Amino acid sequence: MKHMEAFSLGKKFSAPEANEDSLVIMPNRGYAVIDGVTDRNGTRYDGMLSGQFASRTVQAAIETFLLAQGDPGQPDLQYAGGQHFVDYLGRAIHARYQANDAVAAVEADWKLRGGCTVMAAMIIGDRLEVVAVGDSGLRINGDDVLQVLKPLDDVTAIMRRETWRYFEALGRDLATCDQLAALITWQGTRHQAEGAETAAPDVIAEIERRSIEACRAHLPSIPEAEIEALVHGGICFAQGDFQNVTDPVLGYGGLDGFAVPQRYVETRSYALADIETIELFSDGYFKLGDGFGVAAWEQAFRDVEAEDLHKIGRYMSTKGTTEIALTDDRTYLGVRLK
Repeated sequence: MKHMEAFSLGKKFSAPEANEDSLVIMPNRGYAVIDGVTDRNGTRYDGMLSGQFASRTVQAAIETFLLAQGDPGQPDLQYAGGQHFVDYLGRAIHARYQANDAVAAVEADWKLRGGCTVMAAMIIGDRLEVVAVGDSGLRINGDDVLQVLKPLDDVTAIMRRETWRYFEALGRDLATCDQLAALITWQGTRHQAEGAETAAPDVIAEIERRSIEACRAHLPSIPEAEIEALVHGGICFAQGDFQNVTDPVLGYGGLDGFAVPQRYVETRSYALADIETIELFSDGYFKLGDGFGVAAWEQAFRDVEAEDLHKIGRYMSTKGTTEIALTDDRTYLGVRLK
């Protein structure tokens, strides 16, 4: 390793320790960026909210795995392909559920599970083995990019944008638009609190109409029933039905302590001799850096914030930057080998 730069920052201004991203940095062995899924309901394990719990559990498991490589006394921990590695990480999370006496609860209700994505780049002999689940990213030698973004997020982001625009047209201030759009995005149109403005039948009908129409235009190949399920149930009540299942078109993969289908395990293998730079990043970066290093990636972050602070434009998302928090945690790791 010739040079390395790393940066990680949590989204909450008042609680940087709540950062759900994690880094693995083990020179000459491997590297990883892990992004914990934002907790939906305040569930805690090991004293942490569920997303941070999953992220830190996977971080420790990867470190153990990398240290075991080449050790004949630990045959079960030798790299044997992407699915083997992902299954190992899933078992690590499941073991922590067991330690918290939570197995029955998480088996019965996906909303109680911790979750995370992973992008791992591991040095195995003379190869760089890359394994990914979810939407954290990788860039090799400045131009070879791997990042699997899920269309499901476009549905919930469109719903948030349409809700925001609806209330903006009524003259509501930015903070109110953000608050009401978040209620719809997270709870869905059919789970709004009785008496709330977002529960009014005429409001719900219009937001559903706009959201479904916009999703049809943006994602014409997606079955309307899947779009409607997400609009009605939102992130809290519907998104988990699409994770680690292969029947829905909008299905996606995530580490949560249970099986991840092969369809959602991405792998790449490179000759180590061909690698000059390895860059890993979480999806808190909506735009890639123009070059290697923290400075370039932080400039990309500032560019995005300047153009689309609320994330209802080119960089639409399920959350936006507010007075109390950034859109998301963000993490970057750059390793220069030559």
